[in-house]
Amino acid sequence: MVKGSDSGPSDTAGTAAGPGRPRDPRIDAEVLEVTRALLLEVGWDALSVRGVAARAEVSRAALARRWPSKAHLVLDALLGATPDLTPFEGTDRAGWIRWVVAGSTELFARPEVRAAAPGLLAALRDHEDLRTLLWRGFSEPSTALFARGGPADDDDLLDARAVLVMAAGAALFTSLVAADDDTAQLRGRILELLLPAAGDAD
Repeated sequence: MVKGSDSGPSDTAGTAAGPGRPRDPRIDAEVLEVTRALLLEVGWDALSVRGVAARAEVSRAALARRWPSKAHLVLDALLGATPDLTPFEGTDRAGWIRWVVAGSTELFARPEVRAAAPGLLAALRDHEDLRTLLWRGFSEPSTALFARGGPADDDDLLDARAVLVMAAGAALFTSLVAADDDTAQLRGRILELLLPAAGDAD
């Protein structure tokens, strides 16, 4: 475990209290791992920043400097600070759509995401900064990769954002509501319906 106190070096790394000192990635990794574990153990409602700090053996002040709320902490634990765009690199638009569908399904199938989703959705409703961070942080880089698959105009980028919304929305809905119909056949049909947005699908 990574230990720290309000005056110790672990807590001030990378903050205003420790100018010029790099943020200690060990604290972030430990805290995010603990957050995911506690989501599975106690769920969103019982999860608290105090509990995460205690399990990770890091002060609450250290967490507060990194994540201003439980929602910010959980979102970072589930998605990371920046999207992993590696699967999109070098693919064409059809491949981009396939990965959006598959990636959305994989994300909402994760047990810690399922545990956090209802509470996190309510938190997103109340935190405009989180909504903006989530949507812009993930949609803008990925739609730019869609555009690299060929000449893109505003309609193409709108198609890319629409695919993101529909694929993620379908994965979320099937995960939380239509779980009995969350089958390979249904996911395959969703993909078939979205592929024409690639512009060269049959």
